Amino acid sequence: MLEEKGRTQYETLFLVDGENLALSLVNTEVMTRGKRGDLLMTSQDVARWWQETCQRHPEFDEVRRESKEPIMYDTALLNTLKKLRAALRAIFNALVTGSMPEKEDVAILNAILRTGYTSLDLTEQGELVPRTHTTDPTQGLMLLPIALSASRLINQGERKRLHHCENERCILFFYDTTKSATRRWCSLGCMDRARSAQRYREAKRQQAAGKRGKGEL
Repeated sequence: MLEEKGRTQYETLFLVDGENLALSLVNTEVMTRGKRGDLLMTSQDVARWWQETCQRHPEFDEVRRESKEPIMYDTALLNTLKKLRAALRAIFNALVTGSMPEKEDVAILNAILRTGYTSLDLTEQGELVPRTHTTDPTQGLMLLPIALSASRLINQGERKRLHHCENERCILFFYDTTKSATRRWCSLGCMDRARSAQRYREAKRQQAAGKRGKGEL
């Protein structure tokens, strides 16, 4: 849940820093003061999010293509990215709750995965290095890395480590990388807010119980 004062909307994009790229995309939908918000409202938001993500995590920029043209941050990409985000949120939610993902959501993910292929590059040192390419010249440089990260999380990760944040007012997901596998919140700040809210509710219950007790005397 994003309620920290003094932080801009853009700065809150990376609350769950360093996690799976697909989770980072899903977590661009947030709760702010009890209201659901979208951090990717415009094409400019998408450009800032992707560029900052790749700066912090160069490994996310893993896809190559024949064309050297830059990514077109336009309305078409924005709409496709949101469609993928909705499908990933639904799939991750199904995995967390133990239900079956919808075929339509899986089809959206598969359609992007099918645009990718792998080849081997021969380095100057004589090593063969696998490279991932996309056949989508307009959107693949962004969409394929996200789809690949989702596929790795689903197929290679431990599903029991994928969670919703336990703060009831938060909608973020996280992948628990702790040795004990006991992490319950997306961030320490969210944990503190959840515990503060619990203490407040408990204090109100005790206050109400005390008033009832006095009334019975």
